[in-house]
Parts: sequence; C-alpha cells; structure tokens
Amino acid sequence: MTKHLLACLFFFLICPWAIKAQDEPPIEEEGEEEVDYANLVQTMENKAFATSRIVGQLPVKIFSLGYDLQTRHTLEPAAFAPGMAAGESTINSARGLRLGINYPVYSKNNFLLNLGLNYAATQYSFTQNTTMASHPLAQALENNGLKTLGFTATGFKPLDSRRYLIFQFGANLNGDYSFSNMQSLKYTRYSGAAIYGIKANERKMWGLGISRTYLGGSLNYLPVYYMLYTAKNEKWGLEMLLPARFQYRRNINDKNLLTMGWEIEGNTYRINNDQNQYNLPYNDMELRRSELRFRMGWEHALSNQIWLSAQAGYRYNWSFDLDRGDFFRPFGDDTPFLAENDLGNPAYFNLSLNWVSP
Repeated sequence: MTKHLLACLFFFLICPWAIKAQDEPPIEEEGEEEVDYANLVQTMENKAFATSRIVGQLPVKIFSLGYDLQTRHTLEPAAFAPGMAAGESTINSARGLRLGINYPVYSKNNFLLNLGLNYAATQYSFTQNTTMASHPLAQALENNGLKTLGFTATGFKPLDSRRYLIFQFGANLNGDYSFSNMQSLKYTRYSGAAIYGIKANERKMWGLGISRTYLGGSLNYLPVYYMLYTAKNEKWGLEMLLPARFQYRRNINDKNLLTMGWEIEGNTYRINNDQNQYNLPYNDMELRRSELRFRMGWEHALSNQIWLSAQAGYRYNWSFDLDRGDFFRPFGDDTPFLAENDLGNPAYFNLSLNWVSP
C-alpha cells in the first residue's frame, strides 16, 4: 500500500514538469543547424480520385419498396398455331410489387462496389377470365403474371481526379413462374456494361461505353452515353444513360425535387409449357417485352434518409412479341417472330418508399 502511495505522489509531482517540457521548444545544441519546418517538401503525393456523385443529383437509393399500376388497356395476341384463338382481350389492370436493393459493400476513395437485388412482379387482371380455349399468352399472364428476380454488381473505378471507369454485371430470371413452381436457373439471362468517363467538375460527369442488354426485349449490343449535370445555379440538372433513360431534374429545395423524362423497361420472359398445359408442340417460348415510359415524378424527403417517390405517366408498348429461345436480334433484323402481338398503351402510376444514401 505504501509503495502505491509513493508511486502516485511521484506521478503527480513529475507530471506538471513533463507537460511544461512538452510546451517548450527543444533547446538546440550549439553547432546544430536550425530546421525551417515551413519549407519542408512532401516526398509522397496524396493522389486525388474522382467521386461517383455530383452536387444536386437525385438521392442514391439503397433500399426501395414500391408498387406499380397500369390502367385499362387491350391485348390482341396473334394466332401462331392451328386452331388457336386470336381474339382481342381487355386487361383491367397490370399491377405489382417492386423491390430494389443496391448496397455499397466496398467503399474506398479508389474503388466503389455496389451489390444489388431486384424483384418485380406484374399481375394481369382481365375483364373476362381465360379458359383452356384462350390464347396461351393470355392464360399465362392471368395465371401467374410475369416476374423478374435479379442480381447486379456495379463497380466505380476512378483512375485519377478526372477519369473513371464503370463496370456493371446483371443476371435475371424472368418468366411466368411462381415461387411454388420455380423456374430453372438455366433460363437466367445475363447483361452488362462498361463505361469510360470524365468528371469535368463537381457539377458534371459524362462517359461513353457499350452494353449487352435486353431492354429492347431481345438480346442486343448497344453503345451507351452517360451524363450527370447540374447547372451553376444548382436549380436544375440532367441525368441520363442513353438510350435507356433521360431525365430533367428541377431542384426546388433540399427536400423536394421534380423530374420529367422517359425510361425504357424490358427483358425476355420464358413462358412455361412444361406439362404441355397449352397443348403446343414446343416449350421454348419467350416473350420479348419492352416498353417506353414517359413520366413526371416527385421526390420528397420525409427525413434525411427516407424519401418518398411518386411517378405518373404514359406507358408506350415497344414490343410484346413471342420468340422461340434466346438469341441475338439486332435492330433492323427481319427474322420473323413466332407471334407479333398488339398491346394497348395505358397510363401508369408508381409509388415507392426509399432509404437513400446520406
């Protein structure tokens, strides 16, 4: 006990002298050269890297839960087999849940990696219930609708303070399946893109690249142009990835943004005939679905990280045709479809709740 008291007494006696000694400059020995620290030159350069964002852009959505609704429209499927009905049907609504996750699993100044999951379901409600005599496409849409379950990986690699690369890979399982009757993974469809870009300043970045995509319904390879731009007054901007989407943005304040533009949604969907339920001689039908959505939107901050997103617009049908199998079909290819179907063009609405990046 006495030893501990002596040690504590010694500490409190010596501590003020130690602190005082740290505050006083060191005494230079006679003959030593004085060092001017203000003129020292850094031997290693701290490299600066371009970031993946610009000022004023739309919030980056990490988690999104939404609902999509298309109003009343018509479906006129073509007859592609003997004895098949080909009459016009009326769809009261096409609606479904949408879920998206895009999480940054690795985030450093010199590399950013986001992994994502997406799910979208569209259920079709007809004015008259389909029967075994109805067209196979109408039966498939009413029985199970269309579903997409996908995975994405997006990498942002800055090369320096101005130049960057973007890589994206996607895998989607699309079809008229249900979770109780899951579709085989051999029908997974793959997409990807690579972009080389320039970040001119904190208000503008752009890039050029190439993509492997199903946005037109069929497999295609297309050039892409990427740009994010905010005006000097930070009141408006543009966000685009052509040809997939274009968007004008109006920044009202920190909590409210208005948007206007268009976006292409599309993919190829397998139509299941495993048990010959449609009495057809083949089981490799794929629906080439592609639509152009003209829209206006409102983004509103409920809190710093919770945003509400509302969209309303017009859905224009680009393709709703049937093919056999999955193959490359470039624009202008006159290879006949198995069936060329006509789908009406309704109004649509989309509402989502989003957790955004701070």
